[in-house]
Amino acid sequence: MIRVHQVICDADDRSKIREQLLKKLKMPSADLINFHIHRRSVDARKHEVRFSFTIDAKVHHEKKYLKQKDVIKKPDEKDHFVPKGEHPLNSRPVVVGFGPAGMFAALALCQHGYRPIIIERGASIRQRQKDVDAFWKGGPLDPESNVQFGEGGAGAFSDGKLTCRSKDPLLRKVLEELVQYGADPDILVDAYPHIGTDAFVEIIENMRQAMIKMGATFHFHAKLEDMIVQDDRLKALIVNGEEVACQACILAIGHSASDTIHALYERGLHLENKPFPIGVRIEHTQEFINQAMLGDFKDDPRLIPARYTLTMMTSNKKGVYTFCMCPGGYVIPSEAQEGQLVINGMSYASRSGENANSALLVQINEDDYGTELFAGEKYIEDLERKAYRMTSGYKAPVQLAKDYLQGKVSQELEGVKPTYCLGYEFVDLNTLFSKAVNQSLHEALLDFEKKVPGFVTSGAILSAIESRSNPSLRLVRAKENRTSSIYGLYPCGEGSGYAGGIVSSAIDGIKSAYALMDHFGKENA
Repeated sequence: MIRVHQVICDADDRSKIREQLLKKLKMPSADLINFHIHRRSVDARKHEVRFSFTIDAKVHHEKKYLKQKDVIKKPDEKDHFVPKGEHPLNSRPVVVGFGPAGMFAALALCQHGYRPIIIERGASIRQRQKDVDAFWKGGPLDPESNVQFGEGGAGAFSDGKLTCRSKDPLLRKVLEELVQYGADPDILVDAYPHIGTDAFVEIIENMRQAMIKMGATFHFHAKLEDMIVQDDRLKALIVNGEEVACQACILAIGHSASDTIHALYERGLHLENKPFPIGVRIEHTQEFINQAMLGDFKDDPRLIPARYTLTMMTSNKKGVYTFCMCPGGYVIPSEAQEGQLVINGMSYASRSGENANSALLVQINEDDYGTELFAGEKYIEDLERKAYRMTSGYKAPVQLAKDYLQGKVSQELEGVKPTYCLGYEFVDLNTLFSKAVNQSLHEALLDFEKKVPGFVTSGAILSAIESRSNPSLRLVRAKENRTSSIYGLYPCGEGSGYAGGIVSSAIDGIKSAYALMDHFGKENA
C-alpha cells in the first residue's frame, strides 16, 4: 500500500478525491484498487477553500508509483511492543495520577496483563465535575478535587486539542484508543483534531471500566504523601497515611502537585529547574477572529470557528507565543491551592461560545528567577498570590489590551465581555509582572497587531494569570530506561517535565509503561 501526500481538492467529496488522486499519480482507473483518507486539512489562504488530503491507497504496480513525488510506502503504524521484563514483581505496579500520561500508562500495563493499581488524589470525573461546578458558582475551592486534580487531569478541562509535533508512531495508537473508547472517528483524519471538555467525560469513564475488566484497581481521593526507599530502591508508597507495597511505580502526578514533589525530593528523587512560560489569556469575539483569519470565508461552516497561532522573539531575547488557543471557548478558574489565582482556557466540543481565547506566554528562565532549586516554583507561586491579592476572592484581574500598552486602567469594556465565570475587576497588569515580562508582552502585542489588525484594538481583553501551562521542574530520569534516581520509579508526563499537552503526555505515559515492562515481569510471574 502507498501513502500519497498533497492530494488537493476543492471539496471533501470521495468521488472528487478519487479523481484528483488518479490525476496526481497519472494513474489509470484500473490501477486503483481502493483508498482511504489518512489525514485531512483545509486551507483558505488563497481566496478559495481547498482541502489537502493524505491518502493511503492499494494499487497495482506499486513500485511504479513509489517513484513519484509525494508518494511513499505506507508506514507500519501498528504497535508491536512485547514486554521483555525478567525481574519479577512481588507486588502489582502502581500508577500515580490519572491524567493523560497516567491513563495511557495504565492502559498499556492492562493490555499486557500487568493489572496496575491506579491512585488519584482527586475525585472520579463525575464527582470532580460537581466539585468544579460548585467552585465556579462561587463555592469553596476543594484543594484535592479541582481543575488540576482528579480523574482526567488538567486536560479534562481544556479544549481537548489532540495535536502533537511529534512524529512518533505511538501517536496513531493514542488516537485509535480514544476512538475505541468513544471519541469522534474524525480525530483520526483531521489535521487539528480536538475533543472538547464535555466529550472527555464518557471517554474517560469508558477507559476506566475497560481497565477494571482487564484487572486494574482504582482508588480516588488517594494522595501519595511519601515513599519508603531502601538503598535507592522503591519499596513502598505512603498513600493517605497507609503503606502500599510497591517495587514499580509510574509517577504521572501533574505539575500542580508541588507538595508531593517536595516529599519525594526528600527521599532522593533528583530534580532540576527548567524554563517555563507565564503570561495572560487574551480574549476576542470569535466573530472578529473569523473575520481576521478568514476574510470572505468568515461564515463558511467548513472553516469556522477560526483559530490562530502567533509567535515572535522580542528585543530582550524572550520568546513570546500564543498557546492553547480555544475557539468558541471560555477562560476558566483553574486554582488548586487557596490564595493563588490561576486561569486557563477551555472549549466544549461544539466550540460555539461567543469568544475566542488564547494564552499569551513569555518564556521564563534562570535570569528571571535564579539558579537555586525550586526558585522557579517560588517565582510562579509569588505571582499567583500577587494576582489573587489584586482582586477580591477569585475574581480575575483584567485589562483592555490597548490599556495595558498605555499603562492606564479603563472601567468599561469595548465589545469583548470576559467569559471568566467568577467575575472580574479592572487592574493594571503592568504592576503584576516584572519589567522584562512586561517589555516582552508589550512588544509581542504590538507585533501581533501588525500581523492581525485589531488583535489589540478590537476591544481585546487580557486576564491573569496563565501560569500552569508547563512546570518549572523536571523530574530527572535516565534516557535509556526512563527510571529516576530511585530504582523502580518512572516519572512521566507534563508534570514531570517531559511532555506538553494531552497527546504528548499520553505517548510519554505509554513509553514509560513499556520501559517498566521491559525491565519488570508481571507480578508473581
